[in-house]
Amino acid sequence: MSIESYLRAMPKVELYVQLEGAMQKETLLVIAEQNDIPDTLKHFKQWAALIEQPDYQHLDDLVRVTSAWLQQPDDLTRVVYELGVNLAKQNVRYAEVSVVPLLYMENGLTFEQFLSAINDGRDRVARGWGVQLAWVLMLPRDQPRRADDFLRWVTSTAAKRGGVVALGLTGPDNAQPAAQFERPFRNAIKKGVPRVVQAGDVTGGQGILDVITHLQPDRIVGGWGALESSDALSALVEQHIPVNLSMARDLRRGAVASYATYPLRRFLDEGVTVTLGTAMPELYKTNLTQEYLAAFEQVGGALDELEEIALNAVRSSLLPDDEKHRMLAAFSEEYARLRAEHVTSAQA
Repeated sequence: MSIESYLRAMPKVELYVQLEGAMQKETLLVIAEQNDIPDTLKHFKQWAALIEQPDYQHLDDLVRVTSAWLQQPDDLTRVVYELGVNLAKQNVRYAEVSVVPLLYMENGLTFEQFLSAINDGRDRVARGWGVQLAWVLMLPRDQPRRADDFLRWVTSTAAKRGGVVALGLTGPDNAQPAAQFERPFRNAIKKGVPRVVQAGDVTGGQGILDVITHLQPDRIVGGWGALESSDALSALVEQHIPVNLSMARDLRRGAVASYATYPLRRFLDEGVTVTLGTAMPELYKTNLTQEYLAAFEQVGGALDELEEIALNAVRSSLLPDDEKHRMLAAFSEEYARLRAEHVTSAQA
């Protein structure tokens, strides 16, 4: 037994995973073949090769192209199911999955067809693997005119019954200023809809402050640049806004040179509530267990700290409070049991 076996066995919650970056290459190629994509898309082989070796500076283009290969509801159901199976194999019990509906509605699906398809996969995962999935509907930041549509979708009866838990905003934070989305996000607050916003990648600490001021997010995704701004840090800590980090994402896009230089320790020392996630695990070549293992072996996080980060994911989730309390108690009990089985006092 070892630290690695413990981290593989420990129950987890994943709050930062995007469906469009979690699709397996083999599955995408089969779906493309079934939908005659190789015959209709120029440079298909080059796009297919990029799934294995992405250009991380143009990842949005790759996601846009490959998502267009999913043209039938069953295609969406299949990739959701496979994501759930992969999560189950890492002992992820609950995940809030980010998904961009517009990518599939551009392929001719209605919102109702899209929602039905992803929930077909969600239900199969729950029945077969015991993993609970929920959805964060992400609005691309370069699409401010669609914000009202998104809010209607998120607040619809079908969405509430279909596991949609939040309105999200994704994409480079210099594509449109946060203030462009203030009115629909204020309306979301009035309707009791949680908000999850990607921020900090391009505009750093100021971008995070703008998002906090104008959009009042329940969670920040990414959060790069927070450490360069004392005002941003103070706002995150004082307003108890969790930050969903993906070390692999920041490594692949060149923000850090290695896991060892990732500033996880600074986030913890500053008192920011952080969770670990994978963002786009297939494209960033990672999974949640690997992220926890890297945090221990290369970043130098103590096992107690990693357990606290894991429990932060439960606390920061959008589960009902009673479910959070039950999960926190169950996870804490299981961590103690697993420690006794897998970890010596010297290793911890």
